[in-house]
Amino acid sequence: MEIGTRRMLGEILVEMGVVDRAQLRVGLVHHHEARVPLGRALVREGLCTEQEVLQALSTQLGVGSVDLEREPLDRKLARLVPRRVAKQYRVIPLRLERQDREVLHVALPAPASIEALDAVRAVSGKPRVEPHLAADPALTRALFTLYGIEEGAEEATDDAAQARQATVEQSPLLLYGWPPVTSVLITRLLARHGYTTKVTTPLEVLHTSASDIVLAPMQAMEGLLMGEVRLAGALIVHGAAEDEGFERAEKLGAKGFLANPLDEELLLRAIRRLRPPGSGQPRGPRNLPAGQHDGAQG
Repeated sequence: MEIGTRRMLGEILVEMGVVDRAQLRVGLVHHHEARVPLGRALVREGLCTEQEVLQALSTQLGVGSVDLEREPLDRKLARLVPRRVAKQYRVIPLRLERQDREVLHVALPAPASIEALDAVRAVSGKPRVEPHLAADPALTRALFTLYGIEEGAEEATDDAAQARQATVEQSPLLLYGWPPVTSVLITRLLARHGYTTKVTTPLEVLHTSASDIVLAPMQAMEGLLMGEVRLAGALIVHGAAEDEGFERAEKLGAKGFLANPLDEELLLRAIRRLRPPGSGQPRGPRNLPAGQHDGAQG
C-alpha cells in the first residue's frame, strides 16, 4: 500500500459521527501543542472515549478491536500465554477456537506487533494467533486481573518523560526506500522524541549491525532482500494491515509492522519495543556483510 492511501484517524472519527469538524480542530490543536497522539488529545478534551478511538484505529489499520471491559477473561487460557510474555508484550488471551485448525485470539495494544504474535505462537503451540486491538487502560486492568501484573512507574512514564530519557549516544534510525517528503516527515516526527535518523543506501542497509533499526516500505525491502538474505539489524516495515501483509513482513524477518508510518503513537511504540528510551546501545562493527551476523538474527 502506498503512502497516503490509508485514511487519517480524524477523518474516520468524523465519518463515524463521533466528532464534528469543529471538535476535530480542537483535538488537532491539543495534538500539536501537547505533542500527543490525536486520539489521546480528543479523549483528554472529553470529545470521545478510548473505545471510540480504538474502533477508529481498528478501521484505519484493518485489525479487529475488542472491548476488554465486556470480554469475559478465561483464567484457564493464561497457561497458554505465560506471565512473562503477557507482561513483555501486554497481550491477553481471549478465547480458543477450533476450526480446521486451532485459532488463539488475543488482545494487544496498537500496533499489532509481529514479534508479540510470534512469541505467543511459540509459547502456546497454536498454529494461528488472531490479534485484536484493545485500549491501554483496559489492557492494564486485564493484566492485573489475569496475571496480577501491576503497571510499574517505568511503564507509566508518559511520552514527554520518555523523550527526555532518549540519549544522543544511540545510533540513528535508518530510513530506506521512502519518498523524500515522507523521509522528512518521519525525521521531524522522531526528532521531537529524541531520536535521530539517517537516510541510507542499499549497501548500508545490508551492512547493518545488531544495534541498528531500519524503517522501510515493504516493497523496497522485498526488492533488496531477495532470496535468503537477512539483516543483522532489526527491521520495521510499512505495508497493508492484512494477513498477506503480515506474512510478507514475516518472510522479510521484520520485527515490527506499520500500517501508517506517519501515525506518531504507533511508530513510537514499534521503535520502543526494539529500543527502549535511554538504552543507548553501542554500535557494533559495520564492515561485515549481513550474512556474517547470523547470531544476531531474530
